[in-house]
Amino acid sequence: MVAKVITVFNQKGGCGKTTVSMQFAGALGLRGHRVLVVDMDEQGTATRWASQASDEAPFPAALSNLAAMGGKMHREIRSQIDNYDFIVIDCPPAVHSPSPSSAMLVSDLALIPVVPAPADMWAVVAAKQLAANAQATNEALKVRLVPNMVQKNTTLARDTLDVLSEDTEIPLTVSRLGSRAAYRECQLIGATVHKVPRARDAINEVEALVDEALALLNS
Repeated sequence: MVAKVITVFNQKGGCGKTTVSMQFAGALGLRGHRVLVVDMDEQGTATRWASQASDEAPFPAALSNLAAMGGKMHREIRSQIDNYDFIVIDCPPAVHSPSPSSAMLVSDLALIPVVPAPADMWAVVAAKQLAANAQATNEALKVRLVPNMVQKNTTLARDTLDVLSEDTEIPLTVSRLGSRAAYRECQLIGATVHKVPRARDAINEVEALVDEALALLNS
């Protein structure tokens, strides 16, 4: 099986790219898939996250830090395409970084995490344009906005998501991740929310996102 490649990116920091990448990849790994996370952020947050896991309970996906490869990273991805079922690329939060463009050359799906707040909504415009440019080269690329850190039942979240949902070219996912402590707690143990006690709501959110993405990928 040739791996499906999923890029997670946004030009703005603090929107939860690594959270989405690691939860998504880990959930796939827990389902029995062979998964590789590619850490393209020089801060190495995904790498540090996975390193917190114990030898007895390793993070359920392999991890490779290719931050130094920048815009040439897609070459390495192509060399790994037959070794995994899924490759998830965690991109850095840098407007001028070549990593997202490189990643989307070889991706089947791009996910853009967005926090439902005005500043994040304005910032996502650049990410949408980058995705549109990528689709001009990679016509098979599908792109979705992923609502993240959503505070349910608030007027701000509802109004912001209503505005974002008006974009017919890059739709919002139906699934969304809430603002929950479980998403931070699991980093301390090098795991996904599946290993956090009393995190059923977070687990359901992650599983729903994975199911939605797999349907898009026809996997």
